[in-house]
Amino acid sequence: MLSLSSVSMILCMTYPIYLDSGFIFDLRYIPFIIVALFGGYKNAFILYLILNIYRFIIGGDGFIPSFLFSTFIFVLVYIGSRKYVQFQSRARISRAVLISFCTMMFYLVTLSLQTSLNQEFWTLSFYALTTHVVMMLILMILIERVISNMETREAYLHSERLHVISELTASVAHEIRNPLTVTNGFLQLLKRSETISPSEKSYIEY
Repeated sequence: MLSLSSVSMILCMTYPIYLDSGFIFDLRYIPFIIVALFGGYKNAFILYLILNIYRFIIGGDGFIPSFLFSTFIFVLVYIGSRKYVQFQSRARISRAVLISFCTMMFYLVTLSLQTSLNQEFWTLSFYALTTHVVMMLILMILIERVISNMETREAYLHSERLHVISELTASVAHEIRNPLTVTNGFLQLLKRSETISPSEKSYIEY
């Protein structure tokens, strides 16, 4: 999961989305958020390092804002990931979409302080918000479907194991009960016999 997310994040940064207005944005924070929510802060910290190292390699004037923004997102997702896996499926989907929405909103608010609020900015805002929210929603639905299938398969295997154990237990009980029944029958016959002494019958009764 971590390696696949790292590759996805690097590819998102390598091949960003170019708008006609000249703005550029990518989807690097979608795999970052998903790994942080499901994998915990340790895996998220590894992606955090990969993100900033690769952003430094790419170069450009946006490294410092990107570093500060990714740090804020790392802290935000760390707070939101506590007990995340314990929620129900719909709650996990809604929380992931909400975090993705808040992430992009924070990015757009930060960007609005550096540029004029013209038609190009609002076009970027629309595409960035809708793309991030829709992509996060689709990915989370697919992930939850995979998790549901895995849980169903595990429950089926567990029921099969219990069925096999119950059949084995019944078979063992049957094999033990047969000789015990035969032995009990012989003891009752010996108890009724007149050829054995009373002291010997006391052993049978015992």
